[in-house]
Amino acid sequence: MMWGMADHRRGDAPTVASALEIAIDQEHLGKGLSYAMLDALREAVRGQGLSALYAPVRPNGKADPSLPMATYVEQRREDGLPVDPWLRVHVKAGGTIEKIAPASMVIPGSLSQWRERTGLPFDTAGEVHVPGGLTPVHCHPEHDHAVYVEPNVWVRHLL
Repeated sequence: MMWGMADHRRGDAPTVASALEIAIDQEHLGKGLSYAMLDALREAVRGQGLSALYAPVRPNGKADPSLPMATYVEQRREDGLPVDPWLRVHVKAGGTIEKIAPASMVIPGSLSQWRERTGLPFDTAGEVHVPGGLTPVHCHPEHDHAVYVEPNVWVRHLL
């Protein structure tokens, strides 16, 4: 974002775009909206005359926080498509998995904040597995601090 704003201030024209988020409410899952939304995003970027769309994808099927993202991303179904549903949407739409961003989102907080957010005790040093987390939260009781560092996967769509 900072590089893009600096380019804009200098008058440099963009050549690619980045998605920020596509979110679908729980009650609308399974209706094919992810494909429609991705198609609309790709078309909007193409309409701007840009050559590519980069999407930072949060693999929504990853259930084991201990499994490294690199290992998860390499898992394939019998048809050769990714096991992850959201990565599969991107690949089926023509996207290419480019690389893993190991620290795309960092959420630090005090132990009381983490207890309030999760209902978990956060009283032991080490890894805490929080439901829905892609990686463990690192708990440091001696410092009254815990931090979650979430990776994502960059997918490139040539337009």
